[in-house]
Amino acid sequence: MDATVNTSVRDRTFLNNGFSSKQIRLFLLRHGQTEANVAQINQGHLPGKLSPLGEQQAQQIAERLRPEKFDIIIVSDLRRAKQTAAPIIATHPEAKVIYEPRIRERNQGVFEGKPIGSFQDHAARLGVDVVTFQPEGGESIAMMQGRAARFFDDLVKEHKSKTVLVVSHGGFLTQLLFMLLKKENTRENYEGLQPMNCALSVFSIKDDGNHEVELVNCVEHL
Repeated sequence: MDATVNTSVRDRTFLNNGFSSKQIRLFLLRHGQTEANVAQINQGHLPGKLSPLGEQQAQQIAERLRPEKFDIIIVSDLRRAKQTAAPIIATHPEAKVIYEPRIRERNQGVFEGKPIGSFQDHAARLGVDVVTFQPEGGESIAMMQGRAARFFDDLVKEHKSKTVLVVSHGGFLTQLLFMLLKKENTRENYEGLQPMNCALSVFSIKDDGNHEVELVNCVEHL
């Protein structure tokens, strides 16, 4: 079930008459369902490919976002995110598009292409906290959290007064949501905040670092 901060949002655009020119309007979107999601396989930095349902989801979110005026669309450079963003970009030809490797999913190293849960099971067998465990050739959740924080800091500095859409991945976006919602990075919170495929969150980021939450992990468009 998706969590919405403002359930009235479904039947209107997100254009906000109270939006200050000094604020950043930030839209966060997870990619659509992939073939690996269906097969319950870890993707990480693997490109991935949208399933037929994922392609449908991409069209549905593009239609929902059609009325918006995006200045910047930042997309993970992995194929599944690009496929999700493509119909949105097609309806927003005025937006500047940036393909950004920094917003990739967590690099799961030797566990990429393996069943979901294998990473956690291995960490448990080693007696290592899953947040700090770094797989061979990959990164820990703590490392991804740092990557997300650096990306967000740069976004706030570089895109003042802009409306920005970020198309990324479940693990990476969860780290951004932890920061924006001031939640502790725990397994329980992770499971409660990880966005579903094509879930949408919307925030207004103010100059002073504070922000307003309009929508969190909404999938009413699907």
